[in-house]
Amino acid sequence: MKYPKILLLAIALLCQAFSCQHQTDIENDTDVLWKSPISPSLVYGVFPKFIYKNAVVSQGVKNRSLAIIAFDRNTGKELWAWSDFLDAHGIRTEGVHQYQNTLVWRYAGRVYGINLDNGKTIWKERVIHPPGWAGNDDISGVGERFLFHSGDKEYFSGTTISDGIKQFPLLSTPPRISHSSTKMFLNALPNLLENAALNDTIAVLPFGIPTGGQAIGFTLFNLTQGKEIYTSTLPGDTSGVFFLPPTIHEGKLYFPSGSYILAFDLFTGKLLWKERFPSLFSGSGIIYYDGMIIGNCEDTFMYALDAKTGKQLWATKTSGTSSRLFEMNGVIYFTGGGDGLLHAVDAKTGKHIWKKESPDESRFNGAWFFDSVTGADGKIYVSSYISLFCYKAAR
Repeated sequence: MKYPKILLLAIALLCQAFSCQHQTDIENDTDVLWKSPISPSLVYGVFPKFIYKNAVVSQGVKNRSLAIIAFDRNTGKELWAWSDFLDAHGIRTEGVHQYQNTLVWRYAGRVYGINLDNGKTIWKERVIHPPGWAGNDDISGVGERFLFHSGDKEYFSGTTISDGIKQFPLLSTPPRISHSSTKMFLNALPNLLENAALNDTIAVLPFGIPTGGQAIGFTLFNLTQGKEIYTSTLPGDTSGVFFLPPTIHEGKLYFPSGSYILAFDLFTGKLLWKERFPSLFSGSGIIYYDGMIIGNCEDTFMYALDAKTGKQLWATKTSGTSSRLFEMNGVIYFTGGGDGLLHAVDAKTGKHIWKKESPDESRFNGAWFFDSVTGADGKIYVSSYISLFCYKAAR
C-alpha cells in the first residue's frame, strides 16, 4: 500500500529521486469521469472498495471521523456514510464479507454488520479474544457464514444475521511435527467455499509452526460437519509463512508464501509445484486469470505463471509494493506503493496499457493513489488520500 512514511520515501529516493513520477508514459486526468472528496486531509487506513448495486463503497472521513462511505457509481454523489464504531479505532482491513444487503467487517475484536442499502448498523459486537491477539483484521465468508482467527489456533464464526459470534478451536498440532507441544500460529486469512456435492461449507485454514526451521501448512476443514478432512504440512525453508489467503480455482490451491508461490491439489493437499522469486508478494497477493497465476513481487516486477506447471510466462516492470490486484476485461489494475500511480496492465502479455498520476498531487503534497481498486461496467474506481476517482476503464 502507499503510505507516506520515511521508509517508503527512502525507497522512492533510491528510485532516482521521484523521477519515476514524471515519465513520458504517465497519463494524467484525461479519462476522469468524476471525482468526490473522501477527506479534507490525508486519510490513512486500508479498505477493500467494492460495488453494491448502484454504489461504490469506500473509506473516508465524515464529520472528523473515519467512515465507510457509499457513492453513486455513476455520478459520485454521496449516498450514505457510516461511523457507528464501538469505540475510537481505525479502518484497516483488506478483507470484508458481503452477503445480500449486509456488509460484515472488523477491526481486531470489534465486528460490525452494516445495511448496504441505507448505511445503518444492523448489529455490532465486541469479541473477547485470547491474550496476545495476533490475528489480522480480515474476514473470510461464504453465503451468510463468516470466519476469522485470533492468531493462536482459535477461530471465531458468525452469520450475517448475527446470532452471536462464537469462539472455537479448530486445529490441533498437525502430524509429522515431532514436538507435540509446538506452538502453532495462524498467520493467514482462511478461505471458505461451498461443496455442492456435500452441501457443506469447507474452510482452508493456513498455519505456521516455528520448529527451529519454519514449517507451514494448512488444514481442510468441514465446518458443517465440524471435522478435519486432512492437514498438509511443509517443513523447513519451503517458503517462510502463509501471510495471505489462497486463491482457489478448479480444485487447486495457490498460495503466496514468503518469496514462493506454491500450488496444491485441493482434495488431497499434495504439493503440485513451487516457484521461488527474488522477494515477497506481501502487498498484491496473487490472482488467477485464464490459466495464469499473477502477482506483483516486491522486487518491482509483476510475474505471470502457468497455473498447471508454475512455468513463468511473462514478467513486467511495475512498482514493487502494491495494492491487491483487480482484474476486469483482461486488464489488471492496482495502485503502486513505490510510485503512487494507478497501473493498468494487459493480463495476457504483461504490457502496460497506461499509468496514471493522481490529479490531487499538484495541489496536495502526498495525495498519491493508494489502496484498492474496483470497477464495473467500463469504469474503474480508485482513491487518492483525499478523493475518490471514477475513470474510464482501459478496456
